[in-house]
Amino acid sequence: MPDIKLAADTFKRILKHYGDDVDPSKMPEAHRTVLAVFHSHGVLGNGGFQFLFEGDLTGDPHFQLTREAYETIGADDSIAAFDKAYSVFPNSTPPKDMNQRLTIWQSNYNLADSVADDSSPDSLYFASMDDAMQNLKRYIESNSDRFSDL
Repeated sequence: MPDIKLAADTFKRILKHYGDDVDPSKMPEAHRTVLAVFHSHGVLGNGGFQFLFEGDLTGDPHFQLTREAYETIGADDSIAAFDKAYSVFPNSTPPKDMNQRLTIWQSNYNLADSVADDSSPDSLYFASMDDAMQNLKRYIESNSDRFSDL
């Protein structure tokens, strides 16, 4: 398990700065990147893409900013998991409507079956989690000046 203290502390500082009802689309890219990766990491780690798609993130209705955040930190294996998960949706874009999103997702995957399949989006993401946190830590360290206002 990678050291996630820096990421956790930065995430907390972002929430303190913007408030709990934060809109990532209205914040600087560096802040949005940490918020999206750390938040989704916790959600996905607890219940896979099912849990992610059961929620809504203000300002990111199709979870595109979340995926872009992983791209920003260079978490290629996590991006592959997102891309595979998104591929079940029309135009590879999760619908804004949660019920639609879940109906489509659940017609393709469930967590129990997904974990048993090494090539499922959930399994791909779970295998990439440590690497994603290492990449996030490096991103924060190499962009420390972009967090000095928090």
